[in-house]
Amino acid sequence: MNRDVDLHEVRLVDVPVDLWARATSHQEALQREFSIIRSDLGADSVPNRLLDLVELLDGRFSSYSDPSYDRLRAAADRNEQYVDVTFTVPAEASSAAVQLGAMLREVDEFCVTGHDLLTLATPPPLVTFREWFLEEFTRQIDLGLEPLGWLGYLPAARNQANDVPNADMVPGAAIPGNAHIVTFAGDLDLATANQLRNLIQEQRAAGATDLSLDLTGVRFIDSVGISLLVTTHLRMAEEGSVLSFLLSPRLYPLLQLSGLTSILNIRVIEGSQH
Repeated sequence: MNRDVDLHEVRLVDVPVDLWARATSHQEALQREFSIIRSDLGADSVPNRLLDLVELLDGRFSSYSDPSYDRLRAAADRNEQYVDVTFTVPAEASSAAVQLGAMLREVDEFCVTGHDLLTLATPPPLVTFREWFLEEFTRQIDLGLEPLGWLGYLPAARNQANDVPNADMVPGAAIPGNAHIVTFAGDLDLATANQLRNLIQEQRAAGATDLSLDLTGVRFIDSVGISLLVTTHLRMAEEGSVLSFLLSPRLYPLLQLSGLTSILNIRVIEGSQH
């Protein structure tokens, strides 16, 4: 951290920890999908511009912001409902917040208008939280105003926070017998996730509603692969479709450790030990 930089304190009061965690999880899933498809898109595309901006802001502000985000993660681990955090950042954090907010609004429009994305657009309550979070940097740094806590930002904030659906707990549905089967084998990771994504999108573009992913030949899944499975499940669930998974007994414990076996529609195929 450069001690010669003119620093400002930005106090965020009554941060709703659950909303922050969900917003962070959604943003990370979106960036992972964008990382998968970025090589297929131009430099001026929304995914590439978002990833470039995030990389730029991380390089510029991470050393200032890390302690505050550590505080938020610790609060999430303790299941705290609200927490106050203070960011000590350079003055340009205000303009960076404005730039990031504008970029994320463009990203939401990109998600809504198609482009065959699996990640859902940011849910409205999380958009409200994001706008408050970023606006506090501008209010306090540029205007010198006192912090406006989350619970004062929106009279109905407490109710909205309770009403946000938990994206990780979408109820599972029965595995339909007429699902179109998509088969994938090998390792499902950053290097190969786009191959599976393309196979899924081909079936969806052909009009398939319910899909069954035959992953009995998959040996390993990393975080990118897991994110792809979850975001595809959420996208199809929102559309009223069903995504089911065929797994080998070897792969099942890996998803169980990730907490996904109670979320996804899974059938273990005995005797399959690829």
